Amino acid sequence: MRWKDFTSASSRRKARLSKRQIYNNVFVELEYVENAMRKKDLSAIAQVHNLVGTCQIKSNGNLNLEVVSRFLPNSLYEKQKFAAITIRLGSPQCTMLLFTSGKLVLTGCKSFIEVLLASMNALYMLRACLPGVKFTLCDVAIQNIVGNADLQLKEGEMLDLHAFYHDNNVYCTYQPNMFPGLIYRPVHVDLVILLFFSGRVVLTGARTMKCVYEGWNVLFELIKKYKRNPAGPSVPRLEASVPREDASVPREDASVPREDASVPREDASVPRLDASVPRLDASVPT
Repeated sequence: MRWKDFTSASSRRKARLSKRQIYNNVFVELEYVENAMRKKDLSAIAQVHNLVGTCQIKSNGNLNLEVVSRFLPNSLYEKQKFAAITIRLGSPQCTMLLFTSGKLVLTGCKSFIEVLLASMNALYMLRACLPGVKFTLCDVAIQNIVGNADLQLKEGEMLDLHAFYHDNNVYCTYQPNMFPGLIYRPVHVDLVILLFFSGRVVLTGARTMKCVYEGWNVLFELIKKYKRNPAGPSVPRLEASVPREDASVPREDASVPREDASVPREDASVPRLDASVPRLDASVPT
């Protein structure tokens, strides 16, 4: 990013702020990595495994995606399905989406440095494919950061999500019948976390590395209080000491005779009426 690319005072001010933000993100990331190497407790370390970044590529002409897709390696462009070129890089390993307006969306990076390198690689590839067009890069920013952490629970331990939800239900969403995780949205930290019984934690919603690292250091002290060990001494089963009820008490139907066996049938003792009364048609002569 050169100063001659920005003519007005407002654009220069924005460039100065973007440069300062880049320096702060890189410095915070390197400082956290250095401090994490000194820590012995691995559960207090957050790791970033996916990052979504955006940047703007300006040009002095119209950006024809059909022409660009013919020259870019590892690219895919289907105009009927999606209005952007899908570009895949091997180093750093990420996926980029290039639109006609010049906006570039990067996914799959693991640090802000990788976002800068991938965006610069895209800029150099466009300059090599279209040598007559001038391209400049600006407004490199992070839109979302997804990280994870592990509480390193011991054997038999678990994270009590019910107690956590009981104490912080105003800021939580917990529906175990639909999703096994608890979603916690704290107010004092620009971060959204997902907690699971196994001690796994997913961090999302942050836009700077500083929010991820400092936010997890604050929330770790709160979450580790809800570690539980539900395993206890074994209790003997009650059915082994108490005899079964059906074995000591005789069955009621075995001692009482059946009613239909002692009482004769009514139709066997009473003669039939049609046998004693003669038929009228047999006694009257014709």
